[in-house]
Amino acid sequence: MTKCGRFGPNDFDYDPARIRQCVLESLERLQTTYLDAVYLHDVEFVASQVAPKLVGNHTAALGADAAAYGLAEVDANNVRGEGDQKILDAIAELKKMKQEGIIKNIGITGIAVVPFKLKVYSQYSGYPLPTLLRLAILVKNTSLEPLDLILSYSHLTLQNSAFNTFAPHFYERAKVKQLLAGSPLSMGLLTSKPPSWHPAPDALRAVAVDAFEIAPDLPNLALGYTARQTTTKTPLVVGLSNVTEVHECVKVWREVHENRCGEGRLQQEKAVTQLFEKSQYLDWSWQSP
Repeated sequence: MTKCGRFGPNDFDYDPARIRQCVLESLERLQTTYLDAVYLHDVEFVASQVAPKLVGNHTAALGADAAAYGLAEVDANNVRGEGDQKILDAIAELKKMKQEGIIKNIGITGIAVVPFKLKVYSQYSGYPLPTLLRLAILVKNTSLEPLDLILSYSHLTLQNSAFNTFAPHFYERAKVKQLLAGSPLSMGLLTSKPPSWHPAPDALRAVAVDAFEIAPDLPNLALGYTARQTTTKTPLVVGLSNVTEVHECVKVWREVHENRCGEGRLQQEKAVTQLFEKSQYLDWSWQSP
């Protein structure tokens, strides 16, 4: 599995030749003749921008504000500019490589934390659900073949579970074959030490801190909340830094899927989500890009 299309903090190149080169280099590095999945990375940074607002709750994109987000039925095959076309051209090249047997599945995706010039740079991307949905529908309607995979992150968490609202539209309107949910801790927002680069505003960070008064073990509570809603139909992608975190993750997964979490966990989940709702940050998305 690999990603392609972004090569540095501000280096995006969706040219088909570069996309092919990137995939072939990954084959060499991974010492394999094919890849199970290749994701086109950071599509919202390249796509033509279509949205009435950049932050906030975007679920209205599925209803009253659909036209403003480019999600009206008449927009299903509307290529809105150079950015959209670059994405379609890159996907077309990946589909050629799929036909050649080099790639098994093609998708679009989000977060990765990688070192650029000895500094850790976070690629928080593949994030705005309306943009991902618009592009998935566009790919399906212009190429007559839907995307195999979409990995969404930080949208199935205690703070923001908009993924659940959008998921049926990805499956029904865009015919995406597989959704994955990533980052149940919202890139560290729901931990005691969110990273300095986290894009959440200070007010949202403050609410996350207050949540620890309700749930002292907030990370495990948040992981359990997401794990309970993700099954083999929607795999959960979790970032793990050490062996202890691996064991904690497996422990929580087993507890919630074997129904051993108890009413106490559910009551804490409800209290934390109510805290975010009271602060108007429930299902609230930050800006990306």
